[in-house]
Amino acid sequence: MTQTITNEYLAQTGYLIEPAPVDEWRHFDENDPVPAYFQFDWFSSRHPDLYHKFALSTEALMDDLEQIVDLTGRIVADIGAGTGRGTLRLARKARHVFAIDPFKSVLDFNRRLTEHAGLTNVTYKRESCAQISLPDNAVDVAISSWAVLDYAEAYRITKPGGYLIFMGSCPGTLCGELTATLAPEYPTIIDSVASAEVYDPAYPTTEVEVAGGTWNGVPLAAPLRVRDFTFVGDYGTVDEAAAVLGRFYGPKARAYLQERAQSSISWRLRIEYCRIAK
Repeated sequence: MTQTITNEYLAQTGYLIEPAPVDEWRHFDENDPVPAYFQFDWFSSRHPDLYHKFALSTEALMDDLEQIVDLTGRIVADIGAGTGRGTLRLARKARHVFAIDPFKSVLDFNRRLTEHAGLTNVTYKRESCAQISLPDNAVDVAISSWAVLDYAEAYRITKPGGYLIFMGSCPGTLCGELTATLAPEYPTIIDSVASAEVYDPAYPTTEVEVAGGTWNGVPLAAPLRVRDFTFVGDYGTVDEAAAVLGRFYGPKARAYLQERAQSSISWRLRIEYCRIAK
């Protein structure tokens, strides 16, 4: 049995932080930012509007996922649901979506997004990914995009033969094409740098099958598959790209985009997916 994290516990650990006014994130000391750069949980909870602008890669991951896994009519757990880019896409296909995230402001943003779209098949759960208040075998698909995934808990709530899916960046591409530029400044965060060629939009998509009967301790009904592809996310203008990515990553990211008059960055993204056995 699992136990849902209480509101009292979440409040004590900062999960009830109130969101700032829209666009307040644009005003900060670039040389002494509060919070420091790369603080993604804080950004998403205090400035969900900023995080939502940033998270274009989630749309690309969902585009690609829909080509390889049919979500139509399924019950889905969106673990680490964030501001709702993934939730919105899932809800348009799935029978029902459980949007799970520990941050109140983030889930509130997510809820407004799906309600504005007229979607009523989403249940919101403000919970830890390690303690989900769903019964065993409750969902057909457990999915995590750019979030921490507790594989044992995701396995518990997923039906036999259901899908377990994890999505994010490929190794060495944590910050997309900015990774090599930022690595010297953040060596404790960026531990590897991929070849620049993977950011070329023409670089081929690859998909491989990984041998083995388990994945992070989860028994598999079919081999794990790993799919990598390149995506270019455009923020509309150079100024907007520099503002959004500069707030997350710092002055070097801002300067990179401004010097190149570039409104977009390229990402090498990865989808890991499998069917589970029980």
